[in-house]
Amino acid sequence: MWKEWPLVAFTIAGQMAVGVFLMCGVPLALSVVFPASAGPPPDAATHGLRIALLALVLALLAVAALLSFFHLHHPFRARRVLTNLRTSWLSREIFFELGFMALVALGTLLTWRRPTNAGLAEAVLITAGFAGVLFLVSMSKLYMLQTVPSWNQAYTPLSFVMTALTLGAMATALLIDVSVGGGVKHRYLLNLSSFLVAVEIVISLLLAPGHGVFGPRTGPSLRPRAETHRLLHLGRLTLLAAGLFFIGLEAMARANNFIEMDLMAGGFRGAIGRGASLSLILAFVLVLASEVAGRFLFYGLLTRPGR
Repeated sequence: MWKEWPLVAFTIAGQMAVGVFLMCGVPLALSVVFPASAGPPPDAATHGLRIALLALVLALLAVAALLSFFHLHHPFRARRVLTNLRTSWLSREIFFELGFMALVALGTLLTWRRPTNAGLAEAVLITAGFAGVLFLVSMSKLYMLQTVPSWNQAYTPLSFVMTALTLGAMATALLIDVSVGGGVKHRYLLNLSSFLVAVEIVISLLLAPGHGVFGPRTGPSLRPRAETHRLLHLGRLTLLAAGLFFIGLEAMARANNFIEMDLMAGGFRGAIGRGASLSLILAFVLVLASEVAGRFLFYGLLTRPGR
């Protein structure tokens, strides 16, 4: 289980990239982040935020692609992975990842240069959104194998999508804080993050393979039961609950207009960025740690000789 860290890092980084892009990368999304009633920032601030978000997506995809090589026994043969697009979900996963990355890079360049025909940049970013969704679908289908019953169920795509949306919403909110400051302009992202983390807790309690109330159970085996998996599952739930607490704390502070008086942030707010609060940073770190724990649990469902 622990030797699968390259796959854990690859899937989480790739899914978070898709989540961040879907939250604010698609052109229409920024109209939600900065609604007219909230008093949108100047165009320069919106433009800078868009570039920062797209740069974050590209960085996450680059990290995911780099870390995936650590899983290969023969990295120099990786070029062959695209030779079986007709039947292999692995080939499709890499194809859509590379396509997503290329389209985001092109969209970033067009957005940065502010072309006369703004519709071209928007079309590229919308197409990139579709490529990102297909990347996520391919990643899920890759693991839904009939030979691995604990993977071949709704929990696999559901958990991947929830990771993308949850980390995407939280990372976007954090980057907006750092870039243009906090406030109520994107409070909906905090509310959405709270909802998504709560849903993850419920899904894990009910559907997690081997641990959830309705999750599939492993068959009889001569191997001793791994109590570490049980402790890791409980640790994941604890991390999610703690993250939910800090998100709620931050949302309440902003709802009551106590952002600058947030005692938990103190002088830390100005040191980190223009609006980053310690409670939001802690919430993101805790939820990210919970996703890492959950992904190790996921790969631990497959027993391999010598692993």
